[in-house]
Amino acid sequence: MTKKTGKLTKVEKFYIENNTDKTTEEIAKDLNRTKTSIDKHIKTLDRSSHTSEAKSDSSDVSSLMGHKKGRGVTIMTPAASERGDETRSSRTSKSRHHNAIHTIKK
Repeated sequence: MTKKTGKLTKVEKFYIENNTDKTTEEIAKDLNRTKTSIDKHIKTLDRSSHTSEAKSDSSDVSSLMGHKKGRGVTIMTPAASERGDETRSSRTSKSRHHNAIHTIKK
């Protein structure tokens, strides 16, 4: 029997994503696809999971803000403020001089 060609369907992608305990050979046999097409999809999952995690942090805060599109106003809600306080240490420690203290001559 010949292997299927072309793009993976949504059903096939779903099957790959939810059967991570199986080897790529087993998945390829179940779906009647080539091993390289399965590997390619798994690699895109690894990349997209990293980018989606980075996007989820920024989008979570922006979704907590209050927007008035007609006036162009954005208001910080208490939930957004709390989220900002939770992530403050990770945002402020990125500078290489975060421990440096400069005092002006007295």
